[in-house]
Amino acid sequence: MPTAISRRTFVRHSLAAAAAAPLPLLGGCATTPSRAPFDLLLRGGTLVDGTGAPPRRADVGLSGDRIVAIGDLTAAAAPRVLDVRGLVVAPGFVDAHAHTDLRRQPRATSKVLQGVTTDVTGPDGGSAFPERPANGADAEARSCADFAAWRAQHGPIAIDIGSYLGHGTVRRHVLGPVGRPATADELRAMQQLLATAFEQGALGLSSGLEYFPGNMAPTDELVALCKIAAEFDRPYVTHIRNEDDTVLEAVDEAIAIARDSGASLLISHLKIGGQPNWPKLEALLARIDAARAAGIDVWCDAYPYEAWSTSLATNFPGWAKEGGQFTKRLQDAAERERMRAETEQSVAANGGWGTLMLANGLGAADRALLGRRIDEVARERGQQPFELACELLTRGSVSILGFGIATADMDRILQQPWCLVASDGSGTVASGRTGHPRSFGAFPRAFRRYVRELRTLSLEAMVHKMTAMPARVLRLPDRGVIEAGKLASMVAFDPEHFTDRATWLEPQRYAEGVQYLVVNGVLAVDGGQQGEAMAGRVLARTAR
Repeated sequence: MPTAISRRTFVRHSLAAAAAAPLPLLGGCATTPSRAPFDLLLRGGTLVDGTGAPPRRADVGLSGDRIVAIGDLTAAAAPRVLDVRGLVVAPGFVDAHAHTDLRRQPRATSKVLQGVTTDVTGPDGGSAFPERPANGADAEARSCADFAAWRAQHGPIAIDIGSYLGHGTVRRHVLGPVGRPATADELRAMQQLLATAFEQGALGLSSGLEYFPGNMAPTDELVALCKIAAEFDRPYVTHIRNEDDTVLEAVDEAIAIARDSGASLLISHLKIGGQPNWPKLEALLARIDAARAAGIDVWCDAYPYEAWSTSLATNFPGWAKEGGQFTKRLQDAAERERMRAETEQSVAANGGWGTLMLANGLGAADRALLGRRIDEVARERGQQPFELACELLTRGSVSILGFGIATADMDRILQQPWCLVASDGSGTVASGRTGHPRSFGAFPRAFRRYVRELRTLSLEAMVHKMTAMPARVLRLPDRGVIEAGKLASMVAFDPEHFTDRATWLEPQRYAEGVQYLVVNGVLAVDGGQQGEAMAGRVLARTAR
């Protein structure tokens, strides 16, 4: 497993060493390079193959959607030869925690220009299936009875996409919007939905245990469902029950679910929220290390930002959302007062109202508040922050950015050998100034910070965290590594200029530095610009 390197090591040293290395032919190809029927040839690049091996200079020949030769291909020809001298050639990045909907945003430009070739959606317990038809033509068109229906709804798409099955979606589908325990029959119905989804190709089971209705589910329900995931060799991907004052207990629960079910575990966007909780980091890391030492297959993902993004309603108690009556309860003074103490406690655990910035989903009358902190607006209006939050939620599905993560904690977590890089963002097209910058910059930001600036991770270690590591966790053996026979999805980027441009106040700014992106053998980015190619596919993993 790749590890952190000395601060004296710098990315250009790796490039210089790679440029001086010989060019053997690699990959065990059946044809010699002079006769190889390449469709596309990347010549002269610094190959970082995803395995964690040191960089080396190598050409890469592609035929159809496969890599067919690696090494000295000087004598080879192809209809298109890319001169990638000075660029890093790596596997396309695999985003294991995405909120992408390629049915609505098929070009996924924000991900394409980060070098991402595979997104996995349906995290945090919410997937597009199984959903019953709702009112309205668009809702009817977007409803998905199962994974197969979701898969069929995709037209031409720019990158590959797969999906988890969301525990919250399944629970709501079987029980309705209630918080009670499932009956034995209801639990069997949920297990059957899982089995069907996995047979059709879903990549894992996700949960969102801070969100309704997942936050109302007991641990034994999750163990029972994860046993189905284990049977199909699918990971359990969890937004744990708490990420602040009881984060250690929440991690313990996730590890216990994996241990008792036999499923592998991927903890989503691992973090510790709220300054009073930051001293818990060492204990958190020790818990995960101990679980791995005991043979439990535990991983996490993280993004390189000091703020998270979620619904403002997440801070409100789960019972308030039962029956789909949350907005109605907010408008009832007595019900609102019942919510106050639990909500205030949740906000305080994450650092207080002053850490919460208003983002997406504001009602029409409130959109001028975009980018403002809740406590600041409340002071201006002579309101208590809790009352302002209730008011805003009656007019919109308000999202927030929560500035409660210690930079030092973020750095420690992302540098762990069991932590992979994921965005928790969506593949989209720039359309305004709302959202979290991670949708446009998570991958280049991680590279910039840890490889080029802090120099705490080597070039090859960072690429491993973005490629082979997520591919291994998700059981996707055809991607994540540049090797003969593997899928021809790869990125060529300028290591000195690969960077994010998205900021908190201008979050929809595209990344820079990706010169070429190949998706399933087809150029999606050519000379730094996204083209018209739509070579993406919907992933379906049906083997156990």
